[in-house]
Amino acid sequence: MSVPLPGLLQPLPTRYLGWMLEGFGMTLLVSAASIAGGLAIGLLLTALRAGGRPWLALPARALVAFLRKTPLLVQLFFWYFGAAQLLGEDVVGALSGLGGLALGGWRLPAPSFEFLATAFGIALYAGAFCSEELRAGIRAVPHGQLNAALSLGFTPRAAFVRIVLPQALRVAALPLLGQCANTLKNTSLAMGIGLAELSYSARQVETDSLLAFQAFAVATLLYAAVILLLQWAVPVLLRRRGWVPAAPAPALSAGAPA
Repeated sequence: MSVPLPGLLQPLPTRYLGWMLEGFGMTLLVSAASIAGGLAIGLLLTALRAGGRPWLALPARALVAFLRKTPLLVQLFFWYFGAAQLLGEDVVGALSGLGGLALGGWRLPAPSFEFLATAFGIALYAGAFCSEELRAGIRAVPHGQLNAALSLGFTPRAAFVRIVLPQALRVAALPLLGQCANTLKNTSLAMGIGLAELSYSARQVETDSLLAFQAFAVATLLYAAVILLLQWAVPVLLRRRGWVPAAPAPALSAGAPA
């Protein structure tokens, strides 16, 4: 059955665009929380795995392997439904009743339990992948630099934090950026536990208006816009700070004039 073209070209009413923008704002908030948490968890797991203490390194490796080999949606179901049952209604109610944040005349509402479960679950999942990227960055640092730092009197911890880790972060900067983009896209799975983010809002608009093409087209464009902005702006900032090399100039062919 064909769909009439005029129906596809019908614009979304303003109130539905408002729904979409509210969902987009929620996507940005939960993405920011998940990315910050994922980077912090990734650093912690990397430090535990590289610390030379087997009783810390082995559980960290096992956790990374477990998180990477299980579906994120199942993990979100666990943190929302399973953790809610484990914590009990009183604790869940207390978490949902945390105060909001006031910034001048703008106020962020108190986070819902759906938001907290999503941010924690995705941060934990992203942290496992960030840990792998950081581990690869550490392996790219010549081992002789660590030995040189130790010979100069650095403690192993100081040598790792001041010599190895900064170089590993530079190596892993662009792969970590890719993980940040994946984290933003993974927030769309939060609609499965009822978080009113962008995908959830698009589904609500489609159900209420039957304008499925328009609703999901707007959602797709918003996702693409923020990810393209992220992938353009962050490398530019990193190059200005000297964290990644500038793109090389195109080579001249043998017969081209100088």
